[in-house]
Amino acid sequence: MNKVAIIGCGNGGQALAGHLSLLGLNVNLYAHPNHLGGFQEIKKRGGVECFGAVHGFGKINIVSNDLAAVLNQTDIVFICLPVIAHESIFINMLPFLNENHIVINLSGQFSGIYQKEILNRSGWEKNIIIADVTSFPYACRSESPSNANIVSIKTKMGIASFNKSIAYEINDIIKSFFPSKLEVMSSFIEAGLYDPCGITHPANVVFNAGRIGNKQEFYFYKEGITKETAQFLEVLDNERILIGQKLGLNLPRFYEVMNNYYDLSFTSIYDFYKLSPIHNKKTFCPDSISHRYVSEDVPYSLVPWYSIGERLGYNATSMKNIIEITSTMNKTNYYEKGRIVTNLQLKEFHSCG
Repeated sequence: MNKVAIIGCGNGGQALAGHLSLLGLNVNLYAHPNHLGGFQEIKKRGGVECFGAVHGFGKINIVSNDLAAVLNQTDIVFICLPVIAHESIFINMLPFLNENHIVINLSGQFSGIYQKEILNRSGWEKNIIIADVTSFPYACRSESPSNANIVSIKTKMGIASFNKSIAYEINDIIKSFFPSKLEVMSSFIEAGLYDPCGITHPANVVFNAGRIGNKQEFYFYKEGITKETAQFLEVLDNERILIGQKLGLNLPRFYEVMNNYYDLSFTSIYDFYKLSPIHNKKTFCPDSISHRYVSEDVPYSLVPWYSIGERLGYNATSMKNIIEITSTMNKTNYYEKGRIVTNLQLKEFHSCG
């Protein structure tokens, strides 16, 4: 039986911990002392109650703020934290990782590149295997501590590692229990360009900034989109696809990715926003313009995409516009704060096979 560690006690971490336990795995759950999420209630109850697409109470083996205790004797680590924390938590985990430990970033957004560089700089002699999965396997919310509402389970996502051979090996290890089917991708670069959350969220926040700033509750998808704003998202998506083409990648369009994720059949961004049964079950409305839809998806999706375009001699003007507008609105330079992919990183981490 695989023994897994879940790092992060927020929406996704609680859902994954509860679900994997229900599937028969031995699960340890870590919560950072400064970001407890549902930690106290889960520790008190001894597990996570799942409902929605998954039903049942998943017992958790260890619930702790102690990384050493949570990682001890585990084979696989799923990092379920906001992408902004992926590098720092990896540094904190390093002393407690064992030979051939597998570390999987959910919604990796190029995290594998930066963690591999940390590994190289550390001089760590143990073989640590890193993978990025393109998204979380769920659309989910924890509406109260130790309760995970799994609205939907994604059907198919992407996985990448140091090379395709290693990614296939990881997939073989986890496919019997991982909630979504995984498609092996060529590199961390392809995986980072594949997931279109940089299109899904930031521009729509900008277009609805007045409503969000005035604390108006609305359905972010079906009520937040118009045909005109969907046209702008199409342009953003075309820029992403063109950047991929310059790297020799045949990236799917936004709605094709979403169709893969949720087993849907839309043919336009507008129809997806208006009609997706999953994304319109709840409002999914951000509570501020500095919500993670911007504070994560701009610096960790749009900025690396735009910087890759720059390295290839392409100026993605629509991406640049959203980066600059959100930076101004939130008084934060997201370009300086974000993940700027260098020529050296492109050479090292795209030449995978």
